[in-house]
Amino acid sequence: MIELEKSKSGNLTLKYNNKYIHSKYDPVKEGIQFAEGNKELLNEKIVVVYGLGLGYHIQAIAEKLKDDSVLYVFEYNKKLIEYCKKVNKDIFNYKNTKIIGSTDSQFLRKFADSLRSVENIIIHKASLETIRESNKLLYNLINDFNIMKQHVDMDTEIIKQSEENYKINTENNYKSINEFIEQFKKSNKPFIIVSAGPSVDNDLSKLKQNREKFNIISVGSAFRTLVKNRITPDAVVIIDTKPIVKKQFENLETYNIPLCFSATASRWAVELYNGPKYIFNTSEHDEIKTRGTVAVSAMDIAIKCNAKKIILLGQDLAFINKKSHTSTFEETYGFKDDYTINTKMKTVKGVNGECLNTTQGYITFKNKIESLIRENPHIKFINCSKGAYIEGASHVNFEILVK
Repeated sequence: MIELEKSKSGNLTLKYNNKYIHSKYDPVKEGIQFAEGNKELLNEKIVVVYGLGLGYHIQAIAEKLKDDSVLYVFEYNKKLIEYCKKVNKDIFNYKNTKIIGSTDSQFLRKFADSLRSVENIIIHKASLETIRESNKLLYNLINDFNIMKQHVDMDTEIIKQSEENYKINTENNYKSINEFIEQFKKSNKPFIIVSAGPSVDNDLSKLKQNREKFNIISVGSAFRTLVKNRITPDAVVIIDTKPIVKKQFENLETYNIPLCFSATASRWAVELYNGPKYIFNTSEHDEIKTRGTVAVSAMDIAIKCNAKKIILLGQDLAFINKKSHTSTFEETYGFKDDYTINTKMKTVKGVNGECLNTTQGYITFKNKIESLIRENPHIKFINCSKGAYIEGASHVNFEILVK
């Protein structure tokens, strides 16, 4: 339901599905404040905004731009464009402003190009929320871009660690990930990616019984769980930059299990590990996708090994019985798995259609995994985890799968 209302200031505002797109008091003033809040981006030659609304914030931004700057405004919701033309039609004629809507056949390509041409974009969140259900793919793309950018801005220490890790890791003569991949290219076994979600504990017995049927790649945080249960994976993967990652390997016999690691991964963990080591992402010739989550890297390694079937275990991406990780979490890191206490909760659909508690971080990781699945339609993905529903994968209990 969409309706125009007169605000307290006399200017029109918009109510979309019972939520205001602009202030019900003074949308013009709010637009000026929005532009002011993003002023550090308005000195650029190219400024990109997602979200047109009724255009009050666009008017304010356009007035602040330099003479040689161009403002690109993307809006997927046709209804918002229609209402904006009724209320603020002049902004469609601004010389320095280009408004691109979903009726443009090149909308997605132009938007993707714009993301590559700038370091950051301005997001009008109220407008973005109107496509949450109608275009989940675009909504997640924009939302994840914003979250990941905020994370990088906040944590300069991670950037510094990444640079130092890269320097030290690439100075050593580690084998290339390509050598590891070559060993598995002719294997006809399905690949299992073992992550550290709490549901993996329920599948360890069956995994151990059926070990020889699969190629197993473990993420670092699940490694202790497998080793403690005498399950030897074919590889363990890490991408995290921080020193604490080495705790995943402390006091463990690694049985000559290969470690596959990003060039920017924790140098402390790499140095501590006493098995074979294979490095990736030193150049375009050994590129493995990361996308901020080690599960994507483990999956991409399996994909490059010519996997025909990839099975996910422990990829819960949600809290199960108030737990976010396998039972060995406290033993690994030295503190309790009690993230639910101080974590701002969101909800996500579970594999059985139920509603599960999760975090924005897990939702972002889920989106990244789903994007990798979409990019590989020739591979069958099976999710045997008990947490969030993963689009593009079939959902089967592991016990049934191995019967």
